[in-house]
Amino acid sequence: MNGWLAPSDARAAYCGEVLVEGSGMRDDFKQAEVTKLARQSGYICSNPSCRRATVGPDGDGGSASIGVAAHITAAAAGGPRFDPTMTPEQRSSIENGIWLCQSCSRLIDADIPSHPADTLFEWKRLSEIQAYLALRNLEVVRSRNFKDLERKMPELISEMRQDLKDHPFAREIIIMSKKWTYNGSGKMIFSYFFEDHEHLREKIKLCENYGAVVNITFNNVDRYEFTEDFAEYLESPN
Repeated sequence: MNGWLAPSDARAAYCGEVLVEGSGMRDDFKQAEVTKLARQSGYICSNPSCRRATVGPDGDGGSASIGVAAHITAAAAGGPRFDPTMTPEQRSSIENGIWLCQSCSRLIDADIPSHPADTLFEWKRLSEIQAYLALRNLEVVRSRNFKDLERKMPELISEMRQDLKDHPFAREIIIMSKKWTYNGSGKMIFSYFFEDHEHLREKIKLCENYGAVVNITFNNVDRYEFTEDFAEYLESPN
């Protein structure tokens, strides 16, 4: 659970409607700040891929919570994303907190490379903007962060960037084996091979989820097309 604890010391307690982590040598949030953090997110998980409600009625006329006030940089040395330059006051301040469901609070600590501090700060900022607008019956539409995508598959994105640099007006791609042949009728189509990229089909599916490509599969050929937003990202300076 976020705000790292040694297994022998790990424990959590429900306080009102929110879940607070606790231990001895940690810079934990005060209860008032936990409640404020939850309210600022609208009691919604701040992970943009989740956005589940964290508070609701239980089966006995009361309420149940699966919300966690998680530390962005760890509350104790040795924890996920720990920043030794921060003071105890900074580590325990609301600015270092993010509201998540229990599943996502575990995810960000189990997969630290995919969830650096800057990503979590961005999640928090966008979640609070969405909560602000929701109160006013408005909505914010957020495109995926392509930098996050590139961190997950740097070699593939690097190859795509070079291809687009060489052929700036091409957009279509196919994924295939080097053992196969494909006739594109003279049209420039970028090819990416299973032999060069492990889990290529799954990576392209993730690209699709991020809004980087759209599926235009035809005649049993795995064909896709770069979105213009993703093409602009590939063409922009790193």
